[in-house]
Amino acid sequence: MFMRRHNQIVDALKDVPLPWTSELLYQEAKRIVTAELQHITYNEFLPRVLGPTIMRQHGLKPTKLYNDSYSGFVDPRTTSGFSVAAYRFGHSLVRNIHNQIGPGGKPIKELLLQDHFDRLDTHMKKFAGGNTEGFARWMKIGRNSKADRTFVDGLQNNLFRCENSSCPRGGGVTKAFDLSALNIQRGRDHGLPSYTKWRYFCTDKMTLTFKSNALGLSDHNPLEAKILENTYKHVDDIDLFSGGMTEKRLPGALVGPTFACLIAKQFSNYKRGDRFFYDRPDPVMAFTRGNNFDTNELKKILTIIPTALTIEHKIQHRRPPSKLELGPGAQEE
Repeated sequence: MFMRRHNQIVDALKDVPLPWTSELLYQEAKRIVTAELQHITYNEFLPRVLGPTIMRQHGLKPTKLYNDSYSGFVDPRTTSGFSVAAYRFGHSLVRNIHNQIGPGGKPIKELLLQDHFDRLDTHMKKFAGGNTEGFARWMKIGRNSKADRTFVDGLQNNLFRCENSSCPRGGGVTKAFDLSALNIQRGRDHGLPSYTKWRYFCTDKMTLTFKSNALGLSDHNPLEAKILENTYKHVDDIDLFSGGMTEKRLPGALVGPTFACLIAKQFSNYKRGDRFFYDRPDPVMAFTRGNNFDTNELKKILTIIPTALTIEHKIQHRRPPSKLELGPGAQEE
């Protein structure tokens, strides 16, 4: 969708009477699309993931116009705790049944996740008569699974399963994987400290027992705390992914306090460590008259939401803003 958006902007820029070259057109369109993506991420996506309190504490909500929070001392590189564990919370949101929606709003054909994941050829054959617009319509209309510790069958029991000659990995049978197990092992491969260390880093809370009390797993419900106790010998053995995924979610958020902390810190660093972040009043990169754009251009970007983009690109059906409570994680809504 955003590739199309980029090309649309290039076509519009060609009508501006300036000495454009192919490279200049590409870079200017890229700058505008980057601004749109950044704004959607910080204004639409992160508030639903982190909730209002964390957004406010970390200064992540975009302002009405310019905001110069850049610091050359902020390291914008991606941390392991974020990439290997915290930002994988979205795996629990994946649905097990996918579909395409026609222009009139009618479903085309359902397909199990395990039957087409990582297999584009199968996806296109199964969805004969469909297209990328149809799949995008379904993504707009369909609801995600609930954000919790459970995974759908296509990720937990049948990930990468393939039992015929069309298998993408060597043309033979591929045994199924468990995505949650892969996430846990990946954290160990990266040498991540235990969940209790990350929890202390984020909240200053000590974790001395498996009990869900002030000295233990107070950010967990008793059931989740008991599951962790039955799985690990000591609280300091709890993997970051396991501990974070089983935390109670913060009000208005999709994650608990530890994952919210790690995600918020990372996106704060992305913003504060980026000299070219879209809402900076930078004399060279800002959307100003000296850059062939006036402040109205930035205001226009500040009002863009994904719905407007999808309507513009023939993906005309939309669903209401997503709710945070959408039913059990392994069920379809």
